Amino acid sequence: MQVTAEQTDPCTVVLTVEVDEQQVSRAFDSAFREFGRYANVPGFRPGKAPRALVERFVDTERVRRHALEKIVRDTYPKAIEEESLTPFRDPEIDAGEIEDKKPYSYKANVPLEPQVTLGEYTGLTVEKPIFNVTDAMIDARIEILRGERAKLERVTDRGIEAGDMLIVENQVKIEGAEEDETPVRRQLVQMGNNVPGYDEAILGMMPDEERSFELTYPEDFDEEDKRGKKASFTVSLKSISAKKLPELDDEFAMQVSGSETVEEFRKMMKERLEADAIRLSNEMAEERILEAILEKSEVHFPEVLIRDEVRDKLQQLGYQLQNGKMSYEMYLARVGMTAEQHQGQLYLESEVKIRTLLALRDISIQEGLQASNEDIEAEFDRMVGAGALTEEQDLAYRTDARRRLQVANALIQLRLHDFLFANNTLNEVVQDTAPDPEELAGDTEETE
Repeated sequence: MQVTAEQTDPCTVVLTVEVDEQQVSRAFDSAFREFGRYANVPGFRPGKAPRALVERFVDTERVRRHALEKIVRDTYPKAIEEESLTPFRDPEIDAGEIEDKKPYSYKANVPLEPQVTLGEYTGLTVEKPIFNVTDAMIDARIEILRGERAKLERVTDRGIEAGDMLIVENQVKIEGAEEDETPVRRQLVQMGNNVPGYDEAILGMMPDEERSFELTYPEDFDEEDKRGKKASFTVSLKSISAKKLPELDDEFAMQVSGSETVEEFRKMMKERLEADAIRLSNEMAEERILEAILEKSEVHFPEVLIRDEVRDKLQQLGYQLQNGKMSYEMYLARVGMTAEQHQGQLYLESEVKIRTLLALRDISIQEGLQASNEDIEAEFDRMVGAGALTEEQDLAYRTDARRRLQVANALIQLRLHDFLFANNTLNEVVQDTAPDPEELAGDTEETE
């Protein structure tokens, strides 16, 4: 066996492992003996037939894979020992075709332990945005809550207006399409969520009216095969429904928040938005501290960590979409991305996340912020006392390694937050503009 090593980055070594024809032959002999135990060779008991006959009664491709696995299993541990490597994860094997009685070589991409060289992580100065909650922000949040509880009512005495929900029969003929490719489809249409120009073309239409018009799909349209193409639309309006918002009165305040009056409801909304503004301010300040730390630090890690993170995120998204009865393609259309763009975004997000977590891990070690078993037990006691855990859950969680790790990580994150805020300078800057309403959504949902 011959081994050559090439370090392609600080955390990856590529091993090229070469074995001679004798070792390959032994691996094939072993594979044929293994399969011969189960092969039904006429005239022989299982495992007693000579190899020449066994070869005629077994799947040679499976034998080849089995021989390859044996060679890797036998040689990889010796290769990393020879090169004095300590793998961080299992290797990725780049295996070519293998043939009996011929020399063979394969490559093993060996991930190594992440390397972190921390720069300054104290004495930094960042801006901490301060958001003042205004009456307009309270009004906007209340309008969102009213919109979430709006009811649709059929409209017959006017034409289409912005915000309406419609039932239409659509026929769309895209340039170059055959007649049988343009069926009439009955559809539910929300004004404001259509091809540019569509809403303007149907404004004012009355029920049972029909209109025809032409539009050009934008170059960044969700459906790739329609981008930049002209299309003829024929729209027959069947019905108009408009959103009817609930009255902002004491009854609505009670339903949404348990408040007895609108005045109490507005006060509660203000308190919650103020709490969410503080939360958002702290999150943005911490994010800026972390960005400054990463700029001054060197963090290297094997790419497999990113791929694992992206895989986990896609798997989690898949579960969510399945529960919501939505396909991945429908999700991509909703967010306006291709699969390549979406997964590229996940890759970049995962890279930043891993770099941050590795840097924080080293800070927590250097500053002694790790959680001991006594700390974890004390946190379980606190959670039971606060009613966050039942006695049955407490007993199960304390002996569950995964739950204990979750508690430990939460304690470390809290300690890191306190440490970073105490040891860096936060210059508070009042913002002229309000934050995105979604960022301030926080805990402003109904509390029935």
